[in-house]
Amino acid sequence: MKAAPLLQVAMDYTSLSKALVMAALVAPEVDIIEIGTPLCKAAGLEAIRAMREVCPDKLILADFKTPDVGGLEATMAFDAGADMLTVIGGAATATVKEAFAVTQKRGKEMLMELTGVRDILARAAEWRQIGIDRIVYHREWDAQSAGREWTEEDKDIMRKLIDMGYKVTATGGMTIDILPFFADLPISVLICGRGIRETPDPRASARQMRLALNELWTGSSFDTPLSNNISSPNTSLADLAAKAIRWGVSEMGLSLVVDGRECPGCDSPRRFCLGTTTEIQCPGNLRSDDVVRGLARILNSNGTFGRVSENAFYLDPAQFSDLSRNRVVELLNATGMTLQQLGVPVDTNAGIKAANQVLGIS
Repeated sequence: MKAAPLLQVAMDYTSLSKALVMAALVAPEVDIIEIGTPLCKAAGLEAIRAMREVCPDKLILADFKTPDVGGLEATMAFDAGADMLTVIGGAATATVKEAFAVTQKRGKEMLMELTGVRDILARAAEWRQIGIDRIVYHREWDAQSAGREWTEEDKDIMRKLIDMGYKVTATGGMTIDILPFFADLPISVLICGRGIRETPDPRASARQMRLALNELWTGSSFDTPLSNNISSPNTSLADLAAKAIRWGVSEMGLSLVVDGRECPGCDSPRRFCLGTTTEIQCPGNLRSDDVVRGLARILNSNGTFGRVSENAFYLDPAQFSDLSRNRVVELLNATGMTLQQLGVPVDTNAGIKAANQVLGIS
């Protein structure tokens, strides 16, 4: 049985504010947020930084289509918070090698973008010798406008790329109606832009696209939940609760003990926060003992909170014997109340709002 392709949404805007609003809306239903080439040019690296803040648990792809200075542009993209970068297929081999070297060193992903490449298979063979294993097969925007349709020749080339060892990303006017044409190929990622963004309900459209991918590629008519949704009543709820706590305390204005600037996100197997325990730095000159005592006046501990060090405490919602979404909110509220009583002006409402978004509470 083939795995369903990941769903990537393309933010092909020139307005960063519009892109951020759309990303926040559809993020729960997609795997990868693409900062489209127009947005990269219009807003620069700030687009990556802002998108990372709005979607901290999603893979962020910077569609630079890098043509030169590959090492520098890769460094710039990854320093700003991107997980993935595209390099244009017409770039010199030296540029490709430099970008790929930085990508490997940083533990990120790089994709070759085939826009404008005529001798696809020959160039792809060269890139495979370098070690590259991701490629974007693109029906270009302007070509679509000129009436170019997907053909069996496209599928044949994609199949040969897959046989060469490439993880293929397919893009270009993707809609649910087009998906069956590709369903016999083990595509890695499918990009949808206008088919999500320019619909009356973008989030619903993204969800429908994801469900269609799952049904066509796996043969299942059931929803395969993303990692920020519940898939089982115990372990997955604990993971979801921990994610809600991390998002919540961050929105309250608190800092985690772990430095998350290079973290690939809560849903990545390479995330920095492991398990269900969130370690939090005490704000200001507070001592963790004071925070823990304050929490104990509101909640029975049972391991749901405690001391890490003199300057740090932890929250672990998985220790609730009756873990539920409401219990997670209760733990965040108790933390906010405690810190406010100790003179720390935290934004408890913002934290609870963020946690509710993760938990699916409207």
